[in-house]
Amino acid sequence: MIPLIICISVIVLLIVLGIAINNRIIALKNQTTQAFGSIEIYLKKRFDLIPNLAAMVNKYMAHEKEIMLKVTELRSEVDKATEPKEQIDASNKLTQFMEGLSINVENYPDLKADKQFLNLHFELGDIEDQISAARRAYNAAVTAYNNKIQMFPASMIAGMRKDQIQMLLEIPKAEQKEVNMNELFNV
Repeated sequence: MIPLIICISVIVLLIVLGIAINNRIIALKNQTTQAFGSIEIYLKKRFDLIPNLAAMVNKYMAHEKEIMLKVTELRSEVDKATEPKEQIDASNKLTQFMEGLSINVENYPDLKADKQFLNLHFELGDIEDQISAARRAYNAAVTAYNNKIQMFPASMIAGMRKDQIQMLLEIPKAEQKEVNMNELFNV
């Protein structure tokens, strides 16, 4: 009788442990989804803000039409991207273009004094900081999830669930430097 009680107790303990591990894996997977959602929100904010900034600059520099054409083209790429990696890559291209855009605000005193321009300039810098923080949070969530599904005994449950390792969001070395808004606009 006692061996039967011990056997049943061990089975119940294993079931409870399995359920707890399964729930933790689900929670970590949901965290990675939520963290990527934050990145998407900030990319959308940047996506919406950049044309406003470009339009403001374009108002003062009517001869710089190619700026608007390129921004429009890059925004279209971001809009068409469906996969998370594609969205990030297209958004990084837009950021890279903005980094390469060298607008000498000193040559446009009206632009430099424009409150709307200064506000957009500040917002874009702030969004870049938020995107950077969201990327760090996403990578932390992915690392926690990957660790959980690779370590014993959770790896057994993850194997039964067919959970896959998620990729960290890696930014190519050439794109890793932060956008310096003061350098970008020579303020």
